[in-house]
Amino acid sequence: LDKNSKQQVLTSLRHIQDQQSDVSFLLQTLGRLWLAGVQIDWSGFYTHEQRSRLPLPTYPFERQRYWIDAKSPSPSVNNKPTTLDNKQDIADWFYVPSWKRSLLLNSSSSQIEPTQENWLFFIDELGIGEKLINALINEGKNVIVAKQGEQFRELSDGVYTINPYSYKDYEALFQKLMLLGNVPRNIAYFLGLNKLKNCQSREYLEFNSLLFLTKSFGKLKISDRLNLWVISNNLQDVNGNEKLDPEKAVILGLCKVIPQEYLNITCRCIDVALTNCQETEGDYHSIIVDQLSNELRSLSSDLVVAYRDSYRWVQTFEPIRLEPVVEEKISLKEQGVYLFPAGLQSIEVVIAEYLAKTLQAKLIFIEDSDFPKKDDFSQWLGTHTQQDEVSYKINKLLALEKLGGKVLVIRLDTTNDEQIHQRFSLENLGQINGVIYSTGIKREHLFCSIPEINEIESKKIFDLQSDKMKILEQILQNRKLNFCIVFSSLSSTLGGLGLGLYSAANYFVDTFTKRQNRNNSLPWYLINWDKLQLNTNQEQKTDWQDQEAKLAITQTEAIEVFKRILSLEKATQVAVSAIDINTRDNHIFKSDFQEDTKYFNQLESSSCYSRPNLGNPYVVPRNGLEKQITEIWQEVLGIAEVGIYDNFYELGGDSLIATQLVSRLRAKFPVELALRNLLLEAMIPVKQAGMIEQLLLEKIEELSDKEVEYFLANLPQ
Repeated sequence: LDKNSKQQVLTSLRHIQDQQSDVSFLLQTLGRLWLAGVQIDWSGFYTHEQRSRLPLPTYPFERQRYWIDAKSPSPSVNNKPTTLDNKQDIADWFYVPSWKRSLLLNSSSSQIEPTQENWLFFIDELGIGEKLINALINEGKNVIVAKQGEQFRELSDGVYTINPYSYKDYEALFQKLMLLGNVPRNIAYFLGLNKLKNCQSREYLEFNSLLFLTKSFGKLKISDRLNLWVISNNLQDVNGNEKLDPEKAVILGLCKVIPQEYLNITCRCIDVALTNCQETEGDYHSIIVDQLSNELRSLSSDLVVAYRDSYRWVQTFEPIRLEPVVEEKISLKEQGVYLFPAGLQSIEVVIAEYLAKTLQAKLIFIEDSDFPKKDDFSQWLGTHTQQDEVSYKINKLLALEKLGGKVLVIRLDTTNDEQIHQRFSLENLGQINGVIYSTGIKREHLFCSIPEINEIESKKIFDLQSDKMKILEQILQNRKLNFCIVFSSLSSTLGGLGLGLYSAANYFVDTFTKRQNRNNSLPWYLINWDKLQLNTNQEQKTDWQDQEAKLAITQTEAIEVFKRILSLEKATQVAVSAIDINTRDNHIFKSDFQEDTKYFNQLESSSCYSRPNLGNPYVVPRNGLEKQITEIWQEVLGIAEVGIYDNFYELGGDSLIATQLVSRLRAKFPVELALRNLLLEAMIPVKQAGMIEQLLLEKIEELSDKEVEYFLANLPQ
């Protein structure tokens, strides 16, 4: 061939002097053929190879590097590789909440620094808080005291009274402290410490008071670190002897969410056991004072602590591996009778479909008294849309009957105790083999930030859960069952951005169930579910919802979880997490994560990476407001340039980074940003700018001319 010809001649055999293997040389030739444009039969090439699944990153291959360089590992950092973006094997989803003995280690690095020694105490009526105050004052610390009273009043220098039921009193207190330059950096909240109540008051003082405190402090727009200790008694189930109070326990759900919505607040919960014995009360309280004094002096990384007698306990989650089981080993009966007291909720329907299909079970659902009768189903469906909640339930009932199940709907006035007793008596209803109960709380309905939580609405939600759990208790009284299983949420353990009220409501159910198991011959199973994605035919999701759905538990997986937990010999509480729960807990709450967040938000421009190739062009900010917003985006995402039409999730954002973004926006601008609108509708800078601008204008309209002048002068530039 002519040496100037564009044709190429490739050999499949190596030269005798070539030292590489024949296979390597042949593969090189194949690669050169492919580069020259030759069509290769790849299916034939890979015929005899064993394939393995390889998880790939969720971003496109754009030949650009976006990783943020890791810090040098410190001795305290666990270098075991972990991941938060892939589901584990379903056998590893199960954890038993537990407690382990621990020592409080005091090191110089963990002590409160002198610059942080401005304290605010919300004291209890048992005198424990006052004893701690005296100890701190003797050490030269500046302590501000807030006592319970009828209204906000300054009793003396640094001593105030507040009405714990009044949000305005908390606002007045923090405004006064701000004016005096005494904004606390350490708050000890003792209102969760009180004598055991014989009956529920339904006032939810502990929850509302902490809610008012957090909302009032948040209004100050202070970015400095705040340490918050929430002291309580008999809320944690440590040794099985505590007299648990579900009404008071809702405060623990709020404690989970506070540090997630306010990144500058570290919230620690310390639970103690009080005795009602007058002879030993004084000495026992002095022991508690010493224990709490040590906790307040040390910035421990343990965020949930309990003291029982002289021992210190910290909360843990012990993994249990549950392998697949066959139906014969589960306590389910062919053609058995199964009761669903919360009605046709989504998770109940999934379990009911499984029972109807595999066991031809008889299914009993409790619905409100105004739920349509069977003869009226056709009329209802003809006059209402498929998206209507009742229409959804009717269609599911009809589908269950087609699967072979016998379905009974009991319409009930849940406020009528006599009717409940009559309808569910053994003579009228007969034998029940199992009960499957869920809270009926839809997460999306309670999705709101802490400033948006209304104490009146929260009371209605807590009261409703209390009534439903008491009905369940009444229905099952004196009945012999194979099992009772209660569905709750993992949010009571992990919280979540915008889930303060949701987490608290689920904590009520958790605590009620634990208390019930103390005196019940048949313990109830308690399952704390991770995010569920059970309806595949839902309306189009937002980017935020789609991001969460990727790791959600599917319908098939939910049935498998149900079967494996029901195979346990003894009923217990099981937390279900598709991702390692301890990794999630550490990532959300522990100090290492907080340090990473601080580092992450303080990246210099030289550490930021270029904007990825998105579907929309880069558009520069057009005004100061858009510029400030895109700068915050750049800091939390680590990207050098963010355009005003760029999508947060397409830039690599996730739910944890969204937490930082929302916190930064709230700290920057003097308006109350609705979390639902921000996350579900405005994860694009130009939309956030429009939302903030509208709120600023609305606020200005409410002010006088002098107030407007002051307000504009203090806007971020």
